[in-house]
Amino acid sequence: MKFIGERISILEKENELSIVIFSYRNKFKNILVIAWVIIFSICGILAVSEFRHAVERDSKIFWLVFVSFWVYFELVVFKAVLWRLRGKEKILVTTDMVKIKRDISGFERFKEYSLAQTSEWGRVTTDKNSLVYSYENAYWFVGAERIRFSYYGREVRFASQLSEEETSELLGKLRQYVK
Repeated sequence: MKFIGERISILEKENELSIVIFSYRNKFKNILVIAWVIIFSICGILAVSEFRHAVERDSKIFWLVFVSFWVYFELVVFKAVLWRLRGKEKILVTTDMVKIKRDISGFERFKEYSLAQTSEWGRVTTDKNSLVYSYENAYWFVGAERIRFSYYGREVRFASQLSEEETSELLGKLRQYVK
């Protein structure tokens, strides 16, 4: 078994490359995000109770929209907390398939791609001054994939929040297997 940095383990067999990328973890940020989820949950419960007590139509519409946004962001951040606590990406490259999955609970399935149909393996490029870059690299968001390939004309991304060095080394290893 070989390691790239602290988060990536690689196991090479005769005709198979197995890669596990653990989620980026920071104890202090985990504590902050969990505290934020708890406080945000309390605010949401209060908002739902206000929605239930609203009598005017305009007031009900306001609280319905507010609660809808709250539910969306509650789910996004809750998923990110689970990802930070025990998430990992698994990539399996064989002679004819590429299998990728983001695993949080152990029940997720691999997405399978025919190796013959993949092309244009490379880095995901995002302007570091853009809003998208800031959003994807936020600790409370699961994203910022660094490696991509084309599959039947659509882009497939994986390898979340890797450093430049980790991305270069992992991409080099992958290119050896997908020639």
